[in-house]
Amino acid sequence: MCPQTTTNKHSAEDFENQISALKTRIETQEKELTRVATAITEKSTILRNLLDQIYALEIDPGVKRVMTSSCLHLIDKEITEKRLNMELTESDSAFLSKLQKKHPNLSQRELRIAVLVKLNYDTREIARSIGITTRGMESIRYRMHHKLGLGKHESIKTYLSDLALS
Repeated sequence: MCPQTTTNKHSAEDFENQISALKTRIETQEKELTRVATAITEKSTILRNLLDQIYALEIDPGVKRVMTSSCLHLIDKEITEKRLNMELTESDSAFLSKLQKKHPNLSQRELRIAVLVKLNYDTREIARSIGITTRGMESIRYRMHHKLGLGKHESIKTYLSDLALS
């Protein structure tokens, strides 16, 4: 067997191993997504039951209003998270792999944010889904802008959309 054939055989084996590892990673991420969606549904049910109990309480109307408002805010947050998690698809997994390969310096949180930016979620929605302030989200986007190597007037959303299509 000539050296070139041996090299090609090793390259093909390496390629197959990479494909297998990526498939395993996708399966793991899909299982995690299912687990998270189930947990969110359970939390939403518990929050709705809590809201019903608060409505039934005979307490000061001002205190009741504060409690129900807080509970409704948490329910809204859970619904938003569920919607965001359900929209992640196989193409998003491929996009994440491509983004991670091109920019290995991005953290897991930044990768998640990148997917949400690509899906057209605004800064406020993304901030709410990951549990930070809008200002905190703006800071993360600023740092991501630099990590992605974008110029001052280049848009993260445009860059990520173009990357997804390439």
